[in-house]
Amino acid sequence: MWPVRAGEPQGERRFFGEGGFFSSDRRARFIAPEPPQPHAQTDDAYPLRLNTGRVRDQWHTMTRTGMSARLGAHSPRPFIEIHPADAKLAGLTDGSLAKVTTQHGSATLMVSCDAGQRRGSIFAPIHWSDATATQARVGDLVQAANDPISGQPESKTTPACVEPVEYVYRGFALTRRSISLPEGTWFARLAVTGGTGLLFATNEAPAAWHDVMRRRLPEDGELAAYSDQAHGFARFAVFRAGRFDSCLFVGPAHQAPQLDAVRSLFESGASAAPVRRIVYAGRTVGATAEDGPLICACFDVRLSAIRDAIAAGGAVNVADIGRTLRAGTNCGSCVPELKGIIERVARAW
Repeated sequence: MWPVRAGEPQGERRFFGEGGFFSSDRRARFIAPEPPQPHAQTDDAYPLRLNTGRVRDQWHTMTRTGMSARLGAHSPRPFIEIHPADAKLAGLTDGSLAKVTTQHGSATLMVSCDAGQRRGSIFAPIHWSDATATQARVGDLVQAANDPISGQPESKTTPACVEPVEYVYRGFALTRRSISLPEGTWFARLAVTGGTGLLFATNEAPAAWHDVMRRRLPEDGELAAYSDQAHGFARFAVFRAGRFDSCLFVGPAHQAPQLDAVRSLFESGASAAPVRRIVYAGRTVGATAEDGPLICACFDVRLSAIRDAIAAGGAVNVADIGRTLRAGTNCGSCVPELKGIIERVARAW
């Protein structure tokens, strides 16, 4: 029990177990603070309020939770949530990239349009650092003001503005060793079993990525490459002793290659043959292989499976989804999301 003092190995039996407060006479001391007011007001230059916090599967700067491939699959990129009407005013679309700027700094984050977000307010999670992403240190944006009594930073009301950031290409890399991306590449690092994933956006043409992969090819490695410069696609995979070692896929931003179709092969340490087929396929690999975002990390249940269960008539509430797919029956952190999916499907019908 806390506190444990010298000579008292068992500590207090129970701190405040018999009532009272931590004062000389055990009586409370009331403090009447001034009504809280935001330190800075929005204006034409900074019309939005930046609210910061955490996402359901990550904690602090991901020094521990960020190592879990399963937890990282739910929200793999640093993002801002913004109401669709505010996004339209700023020229942003769902899935695009935006530069968020305050008087203290800026960050480049993925846009997530959400009608549940309050108008005039944006939300950004705090977890990504320089080690896990580029230009995604949300703490750098926060108003430099503290509550005079508690010391709590004013991390919920910083005036901010947003604007589009354009990248021509997007892609991903899966690697069992470190890899350096060209200068100016935006990326987010993703934990994957047996290695590291990088989700990136770039203005470098596909030809440049061939040099990136050539430079990091190990002596005992073999490189398989496919390039369609006319349409902006490039795919590379490295094999060692006949096994899948690493890869890099890049394509136009509006036809970005999908990660999941290749990720499962990488994590399983697949042989070269199935990976070669994907690399040399003359189409947008994985465009139909995605099952949607991960909703339940405990049982690996994705959005498409939940929608299918609802459409089949076997799931009309969260309990039904739990019985059918097990989603929401373990830690419960996905239950609010499940409710939202059910409501959206019901409105669509």
